[in-house]
Amino acid sequence: MAVDQDQYRKIFAIFMEEAEEHLAVFESGLKNLPAIMANPDREEAIAMYRAAHSIKGGAAMLMGEVPSLSSINQVAKRLEDCFKPVKDNPFRVDATAQTLSTKAYEVLRNLTERCQSPPGLSEAMGDKIVTASLPLFDKLEKYLQALATGKVPTAPATSSQTVPRAAAQVMLVLKPMLQSFKGSDSPTRRKQLAGLCARLTQVGKGIEPWQNLVKTAHKAIIQPQNSLGDLANTVIKELKQGSELLEAGRAREIGPGEKLLQLASGKVAASEVMLPTDPREAVKVLIKTFDKRQLQAIAQLLVKHVKSA
Repeated sequence: MAVDQDQYRKIFAIFMEEAEEHLAVFESGLKNLPAIMANPDREEAIAMYRAAHSIKGGAAMLMGEVPSLSSINQVAKRLEDCFKPVKDNPFRVDATAQTLSTKAYEVLRNLTERCQSPPGLSEAMGDKIVTASLPLFDKLEKYLQALATGKVPTAPATSSQTVPRAAAQVMLVLKPMLQSFKGSDSPTRRKQLAGLCARLTQVGKGIEPWQNLVKTAHKAIIQPQNSLGDLANTVIKELKQGSELLEAGRAREIGPGEKLLQLASGKVAASEVMLPTDPREAVKVLIKTFDKRQLQAIAQLLVKHVKSA
């Protein structure tokens, strides 16, 4: 039986409300993950698994009406698959498991927040986020399975070795980078920033997680649509945190966050679009940034706002 638009909107609102509740359950579990996973009483661990399962099922029901919900369905399914080992037996989790689990949760949280924003979540952006997150979910699933069976994965020597004074070496580059970020944007400044970032590959040679982080930061810097302010806030923070993990011998915990991945993809988040004051120029930015469905939603909101003003 066909569902009219009013019914659909109500169903969608209920899904989003329930998704928020399920996400809250999962987030609460993450904060106390070691104790929950080691507890013989599996109630809280199973609740985390079911939270992902419920979001997956709810998104599947509405994908026909909102294709972009396919990305939420896929990510929730991967999160559900990752946490299947928690249902049966207690086991110890370490900092790596907690870090990977939190990053995986943040991907799902990001998708649901985008879906609820006025412009919505485009199918293309959803697909990009899913694709970028696949290595993370593969790593988390294998790691939790190994912990559950008592076969803790052995990291390559280069991933666990300590890099003496890594943080200090990186700071020698980050300080001039930060000063350069504060200047006016220009091709010359972008080239300077990219060159400084490239120097960081000399720290932690052969350590793949660190090299991947640096390459992702470099890619974000050369994307002309990313403002220097956004880049400074994200790039400096992630490289600094990564260098500290590198120095502590915890390189396998290093990985680009969702924000850095977004900047590296060249896509600007809807909530961060800077519009010029000239109406004609603002229209050009909107057309370049949003797809047709999002533009229609923006137009409707603007008309509604103008009428009520």
